[in-house]
Amino acid sequence: MGCPASPGNKYDEKKLQEQQETQQDIDHSKLLPIPAPPHHSYFGLLGHSPDLDSTLPVKSYWKFMDEYAPIYQLDLAMEHPRVFVGSRELVNEMADDSTYIKFTHRLHQEMRPVFGDGLFSAESTDKAWWKAHRLLVPAFGPIGLSKMFDDMQDLSAQLVLKWDRFGPEHEIECIEDMARLTFDTIGLCAFGYRFNEFYSKEPHPFMKQLKESIVESGKRANRPDIVNLAYYRDEQHRRDNIKNMRELCMKIIKDRDEHPKPDAKDLLNVMLNGVDKETGEKLGVDNVIYQIPTLLGGGYETTGATLCFIYYFLCNNPDKLAKAQQEVDQIVGDKVLTYDMLRNLKYLDACMKEALRLQHPVSLLTRFAIKDTVLGGKYFIKKGQMVSGIWRHFHRDPKVWGEDADEFRPERMLDVNFKELPPNSWKPFGDGLRACIGRGFAEQEILIHIAMALQKFDVEKVDPNYEMQLTGQMGVKPVNFKIRVRRRADRSLNVGIPGGARQEHEKARQTQQQAQHSHQNGVSATYEVKKPVSVFFGGNMGTSESLVQALERSAPTYGLELIDNQDLDTATKNKTLPTDRPTVIIIPSYEGRPPDNAKKFVSWIEQLASKGERLPPGTKFAVFGVGNSDWTHTFHKVPKLVDQTLEQLGAERIMEAGFANVKRDLVGPWESWSEKLCMTLSGITNPTNPDRVGVDVRIEKNNLTTLPQALGGEQMAVGVVTANRELADTSVGAAKRHVEVRLPAGSEYKSGDYLIVQGRNPDETVFRVMKRFDLGAEDVMTVQSSKKEFIPSQPMAVEHFLRSGVELAQPITKRQLATLASWAKEASAERTQLEKMHDDTEYQQLLDKRYSVIDILEEVPGLPLPFGVYIDLLLPLSPRLYSISSSPIESINKSKGCPVVSLTFDLFEEPAKSGHGTFRGVASSYLANRIPGDCIPCLVRPTKVPFRLPPDTKTPVIMLAAGTGIAPMRAFIQERAAIKRAGERKLGPALLFFGCRHPDKDFLYRAELAAWESEGVVEVIPCFSKPDGANKGRHVPDALWEHRERVWELFREGANIYTCGSAARLGSSSAAMWRRIYGEKMGKSEVEAYEWLDRIKNERYISDVW
Repeated sequence: MGCPASPGNKYDEKKLQEQQETQQDIDHSKLLPIPAPPHHSYFGLLGHSPDLDSTLPVKSYWKFMDEYAPIYQLDLAMEHPRVFVGSRELVNEMADDSTYIKFTHRLHQEMRPVFGDGLFSAESTDKAWWKAHRLLVPAFGPIGLSKMFDDMQDLSAQLVLKWDRFGPEHEIECIEDMARLTFDTIGLCAFGYRFNEFYSKEPHPFMKQLKESIVESGKRANRPDIVNLAYYRDEQHRRDNIKNMRELCMKIIKDRDEHPKPDAKDLLNVMLNGVDKETGEKLGVDNVIYQIPTLLGGGYETTGATLCFIYYFLCNNPDKLAKAQQEVDQIVGDKVLTYDMLRNLKYLDACMKEALRLQHPVSLLTRFAIKDTVLGGKYFIKKGQMVSGIWRHFHRDPKVWGEDADEFRPERMLDVNFKELPPNSWKPFGDGLRACIGRGFAEQEILIHIAMALQKFDVEKVDPNYEMQLTGQMGVKPVNFKIRVRRRADRSLNVGIPGGARQEHEKARQTQQQAQHSHQNGVSATYEVKKPVSVFFGGNMGTSESLVQALERSAPTYGLELIDNQDLDTATKNKTLPTDRPTVIIIPSYEGRPPDNAKKFVSWIEQLASKGERLPPGTKFAVFGVGNSDWTHTFHKVPKLVDQTLEQLGAERIMEAGFANVKRDLVGPWESWSEKLCMTLSGITNPTNPDRVGVDVRIEKNNLTTLPQALGGEQMAVGVVTANRELADTSVGAAKRHVEVRLPAGSEYKSGDYLIVQGRNPDETVFRVMKRFDLGAEDVMTVQSSKKEFIPSQPMAVEHFLRSGVELAQPITKRQLATLASWAKEASAERTQLEKMHDDTEYQQLLDKRYSVIDILEEVPGLPLPFGVYIDLLLPLSPRLYSISSSPIESINKSKGCPVVSLTFDLFEEPAKSGHGTFRGVASSYLANRIPGDCIPCLVRPTKVPFRLPPDTKTPVIMLAAGTGIAPMRAFIQERAAIKRAGERKLGPALLFFGCRHPDKDFLYRAELAAWESEGVVEVIPCFSKPDGANKGRHVPDALWEHRERVWELFREGANIYTCGSAARLGSSSAAMWRRIYGEKMGKSEVEAYEWLDRIKNERYISDVW
């Protein structure tokens, strides 16, 4: 989410060393030593490195595995011996992310001068890696690949024509032509640059430079550092090659910059112009320069070698070659290959998979142990030790593939057989977060070329007795493998070559059909704009903004246009409201106070009313209020004030104000009120173009993990988790945790500020939805018909969208119930069941138990609801707000020159009230499962109320907190401790009334508080509500009353009062106790006490409650 964008754990070697893991108990007496071959050179002083084949190191790995299978280890000048495994069973254990993880190692580090911070060599924790990953993975999805099809086909056609032109006796050096094809294909599809490999005798200089750089980097990775010093001339040559490659990369970028191609279908536009939604940043030119050789180097040699291996195995098995050619004849015939035909070439696809099984173009699948563990039940693996699966061996494991594992039999890769394979039997594209993102690109390129070649030619080996010979450092490729092709008797020169009149006619017909389809589905529908409307909002949490967005989507169906959408303070800075159009105001109430971005507006209209002034004629308004019923005395106070004051000022009320209680149901009342509003403003009771519920979703079965992330409102930054520990378990309530986050360089915060965190929906909920709609973990969705910004218009992994894009656990609304009922058949059991839920009594029970849409769908399993309708019912996933529990002036709250914030929070995990699974907090469960090194999307939000320590440090402070409400108080106390240690300013007295349940089970930060108390920074008055034994429990208000003489004296001396905790419990009960104390000390009535507390709120009585 990675950063968050993903999911999964990210490590680098340093973090691996720092990560504190609880080691499992291992009985070493039952373990076997991992075998190792003897040293044969330099008495073993340089380890096994000199014993490896210098031309083909993996050949030595294969030899050792044949001798020591299924496991052995080599001394390769690392901290621990490198372990190699060769069975599917051991590789399957390696795939356990809780024990092994993949990150960059020596090979990647040696490749860094070539590929920089490109996707191959950058750390998974690097910001640059995540930005590129999020931008490029969708580009390699089904939609992106379909756009690249024509260019891929163009280059394959060039090669087919070249082979045809040279005739049947021409000997084709397979790896040379395949490398040129794949190099040219990546250049054109990725960067819009033609290397024109088929029009020159020698390969393009860039290809030669890249190949030499990769080979030398691979050699350096296999040599000890001290030995590499002797190869200084080779290193200088590598640097010269890198310099020359960089110059061409800069030229490619400069050409696109000076001659933009906005309609280009390549990746260069994405890399230069794409904005990462998580960071709001572009890749930057320097990063793009490194991505060019990364994409070329990572794709052209491996794909070229794979094409050679396919030809080799097909030529060695004429019956399989005939079967593949027969399939091409049936699917393609004498037509031009189309994108839609590729998915039907199932046997050809099986041939490709089988070739990758028998001879992989790369050597090893590598992971690292993140804790001491046992592999295979008998081999000890140390934390940090590298373990590599040898593809050649575990892809030929006879326990999986049978006694004919060494034979080329594509039938084992057909759908039915392929799906029955044990987990991790076939892994040619790697796994996890750093799996090959170009898998779809390579597969499409391979199928296009082989299909076009078999359509046109009969293929054979030049030397019938040729046996595969290999070379390579980082990867492997065949040597001296040559083929001949002969045009088939019934094939003319231009058969299968794109560009003929017949193909253009077919494309025109398809385009016309697509246009008709779009019109029929309402994609091109337009609305006549009849009336402009202004919408002004206030709010600190983004709730009001989400309602504005909902109105923006629904208003056009009534002929309304929202032409003005601003917060209230900005909209009314000129001290006026529009008179030429109606104004809709959406505003909440926070403890009876206006939100931060509406304070000026409320003050302005109150001043006008106090002066008896009037708003200009023509001012029309409607108010919708949001509030929390926990604040009984101030519930909807501000919306009601605005509604009444605007009427008092002479403005015309369009309709009665609407109100929602976020504690119960926000969306239902809003939907009803906003629908009436639109009908009132437009005069339309039955809109001519009503918004349908549901969007057109196309699900593609794919092997992508896409990580785009859309965050509404303020732009998120990326923080790095540096610590995560449990403060209290669940023995006396919700578990409580402490998490520390390193903010990006340049970030700032103050004690009393908040950290906004964009959470993720829990796995259980996401998987429930995917199971309900029969979706796979690797499926990709594309939506083209939605007006909602949070529903992606670009390809996105379904699982990622459900995890990070929408609210899955929000209580269901009546309108949502009605939509579900509309999809049930008339008089069906499902229809009856859903309509019964719509009854007020039944619906209130659903709200009480917090039934979500997915909960209802699981109770009505027979409802045929499309996935597109389901996601269109949902709200965007909102970020959550946490009080920061640290002070920036404390020296320990800095890391690598960046500020560190700490968060203190309850982990919400309990059986769902609906009875469906477990309820887990979106943000709290997400944070609780982060480990040091994980990135999270977050943002500091300064407090706009005076929830700060007094500027004069001698001012007394009274703090009231319960549970994790200690967070801002800890920040204050930590800051006071730092001030005291500095010795420059004197501190006034500070009291902390801290509510916990039990002194030994949830007394958060007990040791810290005791230390600060001994230093004279604070006096702590703990209040335990559920102590053991005969001790009577007490709450914070009880202790406040017991100490009323003292706290009142401090208040009279100018003390500020701070409260943090639950609004319904600590917030209201503490306020009541302060009113009681005031009444006793001043001899005032209850009404007068209310007025007193209201006067000092946000000045000397400051609350941060939820």
